Amino acid sequence: MRAASRILIPLCLVLALFAACSGGDISGPTQGNFPANASRPQPHEETFHGCPAGGDGGDQVLNSFKNRIDDGDNGQYMDVSLDALLGLTWPSSIERVHMDQWSSSDSRQVTQFEGVPVRTSGYIIGVKHEGTESTNCHAVDYRDFHMWLAASPSATKDQSMVIEVTPRVRDVRPGWSTSTLEGLVGQQVLIEGWTMLDEEHPEQIGQTRETLWEIHPIMHIEVNQGGSWTSIDQ
Repeated sequence: MRAASRILIPLCLVLALFAACSGGDISGPTQGNFPANASRPQPHEETFHGCPAGGDGGDQVLNSFKNRIDDGDNGQYMDVSLDALLGLTWPSSIERVHMDQWSSSDSRQVTQFEGVPVRTSGYIIGVKHEGTESTNCHAVDYRDFHMWLAASPSATKDQSMVIEVTPRVRDVRPGWSTSTLEGLVGQQVLIEGWTMLDEEHPEQIGQTRETLWEIHPIMHIEVNQGGSWTSIDQ
């Protein structure tokens, strides 16, 4: 269990095609201040209420990334600014294409930055309890929460990054109730979780998000309370 408060300081379905399944370091160019050599642990996944990590349809490789439950790299997260995360790029050829159909070149470009345990801060400008989807085997009782993270509380969603709370993580986070999550709107938060590219929603760029990159799943949430980061865990 994490400390409740601390002082504020500024599957392997991917197989050989996706280096994230083998762990190790990223090598290659940086974008913004994203780390050039960041650890990418192999995702830890499990069946949840009868639903396998790959879900029940859609892009099952992507679903497996969404459904990981491991807590950072031995509990450690790398500090990356929200600006750097918003500035990450991707090849347009992967949009709406299942991950197991990407070219090796496109895969290498994306996996430089995917599956990295990151810590970043910003303001929650929206929260929505999503509907049923293949990731969660279309379960009615186990659905994702979409959140929108932006640099300012007055920013609009087209200037934000989508970050997501998954049922598998929420199940082991006492205190992550619907009311608590919805109450984060307007709050400055510290987020720890996994970088992931969601190729399924390019039509949302410039509308409800600035980037296809997400923090998904979120593993920890802390709120700035009087200059200290306080966990929403109970």
